[in-house]
Amino acid sequence: MKDCIIVGGGAAGMVAAIEAKRAGAKSVLLVEKQSCLGKKLSQTGNGRANYTNLSMNANAYRSNHPEYIPSFLKHFDSRDSLEYFKALGIYPKFRGDYVYPYSDQAKSMVQCLENALYNLGVEICLQHRVEAISWTEKEGFFLKGKKLLPKGGDDSSFHKDHFSDYALVSGSKEKNRKKEKNKKEKIEWEEKAFSLQGRKLLIASGGLAMEALGASGEGYGFAKTLSHTVSPLFPSLVPIYTREDYVKLWSGVRVDVRAKLWKEQDLLFQDEGELQCTDYGISGIIVFQMSRLVHTLLQDKAKFSLELSFLPKFEEEEAKNYFLKRKELLEREKGDAFLLGLFPEKLSQVLYERVSFPIKQKIKDISDKKILELCLLCLHFPFLPERIGDFQRAQCTAGGVNLSEIFIPDFQSKKSPDLYFAGEILDVDGICGGYNLHFAFGSGILAGRAMGKKND
Repeated sequence: MKDCIIVGGGAAGMVAAIEAKRAGAKSVLLVEKQSCLGKKLSQTGNGRANYTNLSMNANAYRSNHPEYIPSFLKHFDSRDSLEYFKALGIYPKFRGDYVYPYSDQAKSMVQCLENALYNLGVEICLQHRVEAISWTEKEGFFLKGKKLLPKGGDDSSFHKDHFSDYALVSGSKEKNRKKEKNKKEKIEWEEKAFSLQGRKLLIASGGLAMEALGASGEGYGFAKTLSHTVSPLFPSLVPIYTREDYVKLWSGVRVDVRAKLWKEQDLLFQDEGELQCTDYGISGIIVFQMSRLVHTLLQDKAKFSLELSFLPKFEEEEAKNYFLKRKELLEREKGDAFLLGLFPEKLSQVLYERVSFPIKQKIKDISDKKILELCLLCLHFPFLPERIGDFQRAQCTAGGVNLSEIFIPDFQSKKSPDLYFAGEILDVDGICGGYNLHFAFGSGILAGRAMGKKND
């Protein structure tokens, strides 16, 4: 029987295993279904890992129970994150309030965490997919599932002859990288059943976002089996889709905008940033930030509007005066040159078509009314959302295990004193800017420290 078992070898699971061992647990086992640890972490932030934010605050997070977020941040803020990773050898690089590893490589974070795991003697089971979890008061947690092994071999032979990405690793820094002679080998695989037993269990198996990197959401089923409530799940930090045909014209355009999201007369969201125009709608950080709100409005069938300004630095009167002055400056040109130098050609084409701008007419002959109509469209472009992107495009999962059923800051279950949760599986999602990784690391660290302590 293991002292602590952690399901999920992502950001939360790795730091939890480290801290459980540091806290005094004699045997810590980290179980991961993938062939390597930190697969999603190694690619987050375009491969750079924005792991925290100096402007850390509770308003950056969303949850059905947001009242629990301040308690978490009280025990693990951006300063705690900086010091924690410095101690692992990860020096910070600052881009405004955004914090990255100095290497600008997410993989270097994974490697530093791996080194800590091996040095501490944490046992790691890779390619072990947990399929069922049960618990009894006397015997603790039982985990059953399937492990992927080379056909005709066993754990020990595979560990010896093949690289550790597919092996059971136990307490050694040596990782048994793939040998040259095996590079050209075609390995045949087979599944075998396994079972594990542990006194304490942490579920950090992630959410549903980024299926291509292994996300499958099995942890939600485990949580329900263990009597926990899971709030509705939906994608967060995703593009927004529309049925409008003009998006086929502006695909590939990148432009600075100011976005405003209204629910009737109430302004719900306002921000400036780069917009990525796609053949299905809009994307980019500014879109990701409001996608959760758009989803809720669509689900509620509320009356709302999304407005884009392609002149974010202009006030309305200033823009009108500029457009009329521009008419004078460009009077000898044809209408299709009016927006030349302001916007990419593809975007200009969309704007012209939306107001039936006379692109073949001399600009001096175009009425002021039509000029101002084009100006107002640039300032108040109506975008009609149809839906948000799916989990394949999502950066994180909204919804999850109910925070009201979890003790903060230990992330211990209120239903079972030996059960813990950390990371994306919980009903917490943040905006862009390092907030989601901060929560994953912070919840994993706090949970690991708590579960590693000896019971009184």
